[in-house]
Amino acid sequence: MPRPRVHDDALRDRLLDEATAVVAEGGTRALTVRDVAARAGTSSSAVYSLFGGREALLAAVGARAAERFAGHLGSTRGTGDPAADLLALGVAYRRFALAEPQGYRVMFASPGAGAADPAGGPVTEEPTFRVLQDAVRAALAEGPAADAYGTRGADAEDATRAATHVWALAHGWVMLELDGLLPWPPDERDARYVAALRAAGPGLLAPPPV
Repeated sequence: MPRPRVHDDALRDRLLDEATAVVAEGGTRALTVRDVAARAGTSSSAVYSLFGGREALLAAVGARAAERFAGHLGSTRGTGDPAADLLALGVAYRRFALAEPQGYRVMFASPGAGAADPAGGPVTEEPTFRVLQDAVRAALAEGPAADAYGTRGADAEDATRAATHVWALAHGWVMLELDGLLPWPPDERDARYVAALRAAGPGLLAPPPV
């Protein structure tokens, strides 16, 4: 009969949950192997056995948050309508933030981790940003957005700029919501968020003033 695995996947997930909570609440400097182990009800040796050390644990926290975020964005399906597809990405973005607020904070609100990890490259080169960028590029190629660019047409720089504007709107909204600062009750926020994206969309995609 095989011996039971002491340091199994369940313990690994528990350690990642606790480490995520620590980083989301106190930033990367608050993360220590001993504290995370104690919170998870295990020993420091378990952390070293499963992750190799603090930096590897921190990297695993960021990687798991990024994987889950990508999963939410990937849950949207292309409809052939670029405007509808872009709106669906915005909705999926907020859905991730509300479903996994600590993971969201690790991704976008924790200096030294996620998008703010100095060891990483530019945010515009992240796969999840490219998903948004591609959706924006498709929207810029059709309908009113395309008309706004006239004969010049939209290029890669336009797509990056517009995608950053869309991201800024979504991020600002969800951070206010996560911090309990929105003035509306929870049952109104879905509709108000979609309405905000629809109302701001044309301006966010439009070319900058000459």
